[in-house]
Amino acid sequence: MISNVSCNFPVEGTAHKPLELQHPMMSQKFEQLPQPKLPVSKFVFRIMLLGGVFLYSSYTIIIHLCEVDGKVPFSNAACVLVIEIFKLLLSIGMFIGEVIQEQRRVVNTNNFIDCLRNRLKYEFSAQGVGSGDTSKMQLLWLIAPFSVPAIFYTITNNLGIMIQMEMDPATYQVLGNFKILSTAILFRIIIKKSLSYRQWFALFLLIVAGVFNGSVNYDSSNINSSSVLHITFKGIIMISIYCTISGFASVYTEYVLKKRVHMSLNIQNGTLYIFGIIINATLYVFQKAIATDDFNLLRGFTFLTWLLVVTQAISGIFIGFVMKYANSILRLFIISSAMIVTTVLSIFIFDLVLKISFIISAALVICALILYHL
Repeated sequence: MISNVSCNFPVEGTAHKPLELQHPMMSQKFEQLPQPKLPVSKFVFRIMLLGGVFLYSSYTIIIHLCEVDGKVPFSNAACVLVIEIFKLLLSIGMFIGEVIQEQRRVVNTNNFIDCLRNRLKYEFSAQGVGSGDTSKMQLLWLIAPFSVPAIFYTITNNLGIMIQMEMDPATYQVLGNFKILSTAILFRIIIKKSLSYRQWFALFLLIVAGVFNGSVNYDSSNINSSSVLHITFKGIIMISIYCTISGFASVYTEYVLKKRVHMSLNIQNGTLYIFGIIINATLYVFQKAIATDDFNLLRGFTFLTWLLVVTQAISGIFIGFVMKYANSILRLFIISSAMIVTTVLSIFIFDLVLKISFIISAALVICALILYHL
């Protein structure tokens, strides 16, 4: 309950459950997780999903629009680092908004600073309640698991940009769909939720849809790397690693978010992004030191680059929302739907000429959506 004299804030609309503070890297098995209540109506959530699909699909398109002579003019590490910083700023802003809203609902409240301090104490308390002290060691075990997805997301974020130079947009979207298989398998192992044969078949349809979409051909008067189907051997290796790591990062993130269900999503996201910033900043400095280059973080940034930063920051925060209040499987459907949207956008931007395979692919995605949610 919210106190009338101080800001001690239970959040997320779920019952409080003590957290087991075991070593995050030495846990022998994963446990069943609570399912947080969706904080918005189903209608609003569906609108958010639609927006999420367009945000996700914009990534490949914008990356290729940024190309100059077949290369992006900015540092891959710099772009990912700026995206992480922007996501952290958004999360901090939204968390402050939460505290202000709660403060206004309390009759005899403390000042904002006291409310913020009490809220942070609650968020990082060991038992998930607003009382009791948390030792430094307990706090370490509480936040350490957030470093794991941050490490793997750093790898996939950087791979996602580098892969674009090894294949065309459609091929990237198609092969990227093999993360469906790795995610589904790890979802069963880590989240411990079984899928019915019908749901497995629906996921299989998503993979088949990607294969059909891969037979799309380009016919453009302006031949460039974005309008010709191509992939290198290096690209095959990179996309294989990308799909495996992406699947694990996705499922483990869901596990961390739901295991600490009492925490505000904005605090959870912010913790993830802090680790992401530390890792990406280290990577950026290392790359610049090797290249004996100056440390101009924003070199090569254009309007399109900033558009990429904004869209991917918002997309990342939304995906976190999906992972906590839905699951990793729904994220797969967002990715597959984005494949269709990307192809449609490529018609107008890259003069893409489609075959019947695209119609089949779109139909399969729709069938999979219906079949999975029956």
